Amino acid sequence: MQSRFNFTNDYERMIPEVIYLHYLSALLEGDKKQCMQIVSDLIDKNECIKDIYLSLFQRSMYRIGQMWEKEKCSVAEEHIATKITECLVEFTTQKFASRTHNGRQIILTCIDKEYHELGARMVAGFFEANGWEALFLGSSTPTNELLRLIELKKPDLFGISINFYINVSRLVKLINSVESRFPEQKILVGGQALAEGRAHVLDKFENVKYICSLDELDRYIKE
Repeated sequence: MQSRFNFTNDYERMIPEVIYLHYLSALLEGDKKQCMQIVSDLIDKNECIKDIYLSLFQRSMYRIGQMWEKEKCSVAEEHIATKITECLVEFTTQKFASRTHNGRQIILTCIDKEYHELGARMVAGFFEANGWEALFLGSSTPTNELLRLIELKKPDLFGISINFYINVSRLVKLINSVESRFPEQKILVGGQALAEGRAHVLDKFENVKYICSLDELDRYIKE
């Protein structure tokens, strides 16, 4: 039920605890207006997009996911929090989206049969804030359509989000399909499924890189 993309715990304490707790409370109450105001205030104070994504959005959704697992919040409350956060990610991305494009493009999708899109959308927004054009497809896009889009757009990067280890076989199959058609295509993979040393399944792929945190993604983009 938890909405996530596995960006470890590098979000902690970047934004003052009192602001985080105020935001979390508003999110649990379903108070979209208050959440929006908190985010707007942080943007006005020149808080960076990475800190907002990690210290506010991801941290709060991790917490709500933990509460749901312990039956301290309902499925409905978790769904409301997710929808509010999706709106706020879009809002924040628009505020930070670079007006100067670097001419690079990424196509980003979730692995088939996965429906947690929030973290992947944050990644797309982070690329946009760094001057990239990000085409975010979300979940349930057929492989043949992905291949068609790659052929049409010829992106600099193709990104895949995978949160559940049970879908690793689907990940490998998708990567094989992309590499067979586009052997030079660079691919980024992120997600909880490959955390804690499980990314070795990608070792055989020369042009595939696993990104375990937003800090690592930040370094990768700047390099």
